[in-house]
Amino acid sequence: AGDDDARETTRARRRRGHRREVMLELHRGRFVEWTPTPVTALACARGGALVACARDGGELEVYDTTRDWRMVARVPGHANAAISALTWVEAFEDDHGGGEDDDEDGEDDEDDEGANDARGGSRTRERRRGRGMTTTASNNNGLASYVLLSSSLDGRVRAWDLSSGRARSETDSRGGAVWAMEAAPTSRVKAGEAQRVAIACDDGCARIITMVGGTDVGAGLAHKRSFLRVQGRLLSLAWHPSEELLACGSSRGMAHVMDCMNFNELTRITIGYVPEKASEFLSSTDEHCVWSLLYLPDGVLVSGDSDGAVTFWDSKFSTELARYTQHKADVLALASTPSGNKVFASGVDSQVAEFEKLDEVLDKDEGYNKWAYTSSKRPHTHDVRALAMATSPNGDGILVSAGNDAQLLAYPAETFRKHHPIRVVSVPQRTPISTSNAGGPEPPVLLVEHARHLDVWRIGESRGRAEQAKEGLMKLAAAPAHMLRAELAGTRHILCSAISPDGKTIAVSDTMSMRLFEIGSSSEESSSNNSAMWSVRRQEPPAGVSAAQILTFAPDGKNLVAVSATGVVSVIDLDDWVVSNTLKSHLPKSSSAAKALAAATHSKSHISSVITVNDIGVPIVSHVQVSSDNQWLVVVTARGGNESDRMADGLSGTIGGGVHVYNFDTLKLHVSLPPPKNHASWPPISAVALSSNGVLALAGPNNALFTYDVDRVKPTKWSAALIEAGVDAPTALREMPGQICGLSFDPKPKMSVIMAYTPTAIARVDLSAKISAEATTTTKKKRRRERERGSAENYSSSDAPGGVRVLKLNDPCLYLGYADVDKALLVERPWADVLKSMSQPLYRHRFGT
Repeated sequence: AGDDDARETTRARRRRGHRREVMLELHRGRFVEWTPTPVTALACARGGALVACARDGGELEVYDTTRDWRMVARVPGHANAAISALTWVEAFEDDHGGGEDDDEDGEDDEDDEGANDARGGSRTRERRRGRGMTTTASNNNGLASYVLLSSSLDGRVRAWDLSSGRARSETDSRGGAVWAMEAAPTSRVKAGEAQRVAIACDDGCARIITMVGGTDVGAGLAHKRSFLRVQGRLLSLAWHPSEELLACGSSRGMAHVMDCMNFNELTRITIGYVPEKASEFLSSTDEHCVWSLLYLPDGVLVSGDSDGAVTFWDSKFSTELARYTQHKADVLALASTPSGNKVFASGVDSQVAEFEKLDEVLDKDEGYNKWAYTSSKRPHTHDVRALAMATSPNGDGILVSAGNDAQLLAYPAETFRKHHPIRVVSVPQRTPISTSNAGGPEPPVLLVEHARHLDVWRIGESRGRAEQAKEGLMKLAAAPAHMLRAELAGTRHILCSAISPDGKTIAVSDTMSMRLFEIGSSSEESSSNNSAMWSVRRQEPPAGVSAAQILTFAPDGKNLVAVSATGVVSVIDLDDWVVSNTLKSHLPKSSSAAKALAAATHSKSHISSVITVNDIGVPIVSHVQVSSDNQWLVVVTARGGNESDRMADGLSGTIGGGVHVYNFDTLKLHVSLPPPKNHASWPPISAVALSSNGVLALAGPNNALFTYDVDRVKPTKWSAALIEAGVDAPTALREMPGQICGLSFDPKPKMSVIMAYTPTAIARVDLSAKISAEATTTTKKKRRRERERGSAENYSSSDAPGGVRVLKLNDPCLYLGYADVDKALLVERPWADVLKSMSQPLYRHRFGT
């Protein structure tokens, strides 16, 4: 396997009821490729509860800042995607039907004559004003009230349906590549008018588009108006707080301030700094890029350019107030606090600089506008390409930065100098990994999902038994082997995949279609011959199944479970190749009371200043799991647009999500589990596991671990003891760094041991252990003493409080799980190796080198 650092250790142990301890083979591998892509754009929804992130491959991610930055939606990318900007917009409800296309400037009429909306509807020249239309947050068609828009360098603007991962609507820019996009402030949107979105095009023209909700003719994205074309390309945009002005930055070092009432240019500001007597050497084609523009609440305009300068401009006379050259290269992004007293800038030199308004410090009158550079941080290793400001519940700002190093960092804006940034995602774009089940091929087979291809690996084989290992290390009889790589046709990226228990069938799906592949070998001795030729044969999915958001095989290999975008669970019989049943009992019922309550709920959300996951339409089902004895099927639903329906139907206990257990033999709903006693509703679930003994384990926020006896429909003794203690998990789990993202039960019968992992640590939990006072409470003095001697995670199996043992990792963890009886697999990847695959950052000379 080349330089694959595949080692087998036996540090994890399992204790039986006797004195003898059975050693566990822990295969540690670094052979899996993991190459997270750069972040190209960020967008914060109103209120700061949601942050959208776009990556270089076109993938979109939406995070809920109120729930420990949990990812609530993901849209896979597509080939040649180059997203340049993101923005949130409120869908406008057209009561009379029909869209708008009011491009009234005569300059683009000839070019736009054949351009239509991507939905295929005809263009209409009627104005929307005065037609009696109303703007509401409710949507009778089940579509999201607030929509995420993306613009890209291919000249397309797309509105996304986050529940299905598909484009809800798209339109051409009519001006080439779109370099910037920004929605007008919603506080200024008038009744009966749609929220306006400005796009900066490669032809030097700024255009206004709107988003019409619903599914009638004319719904979707529509062009409204175009401004006059200017010289050069438009690279940046900024709306004035009054929405009457739009500033556009060009590639010729100019900022053009446009009048949004009559669509004329009011002011032209020269951003580029040309040294004295240097103008005679510059040609008319030389570019000086204005990469970023920002309007502050008081109307002051801030610019960031290719000279590395951050410049403040007077709101009335457009004169220069201050100019700072703290950056050594292009300034690509700007952001300000909600009050406008602090401005943050960053760019190619990876430095995040802070500029502060000194009017209050100097006790000056409002409008004095004295600014100063105060501090800077360099938390990123590569170019910072995007900054965004989210509003915290107390009104303060949360600065979010991202760039070429694929990291997403958050800072408290008001205390920027005093606190270190928080890494939102420790393992960005973690490579999905699945394995064949216990009793399958020997050695076990590993499926690794990438954006456009799938890799199948066979893990290494150990020499001898684990009990015979010396100093905890075992020798390899065979190294991990790469069996095959299946590259998929088309341009869309993979959404989900799964491998059968026997390792001979692969199921994979994107947002439009599902495909199945059979893995074959040209040699019967291929299991022991690494050089054997492997082949992949495609099979068409059965009728009734188009695309899936979640795929999983039943442990017996006879059924495939597929979850659609609508939340319907289809059970596919692999022998007869038909859909044997569809499960819908976990979905909300539709009733008149539910619709009335939904309208009232959406009306309140429209008045509210915070956009939540209920307003954007996240996927309904988040997890699906089949027990190893094929008796139970667990379906976990997430928060989404169905909450009001569930409340109206008397299911208020499951608002915010639900855990539903089906009998997999009869395919009937067995029970919808009530939320834990310490919670009014189910918290977000990050991982699910189901043992052969009917024990269900669910991981929640702050590393909470809920375990249920499915047969008796009640918590296990381990969880019941934690409930009595008033906690959701033992102290060792709560203090484990990171958020649990994977669970795996010991496949051996009648065993109650589970493995859990976060991006930076792994844990072994014995559910048969007693919950003592020591397991739920730990004094600060004891924690400090344990840290000093470094033994907090080195408990033996017999004295671990609460049965929890934690081991912190030096490298990011991609996967941990049982691969077979007495055998587990841990996949890691050093971050230093990941950085080598990224483009080189700006060279910065360091003293002494």
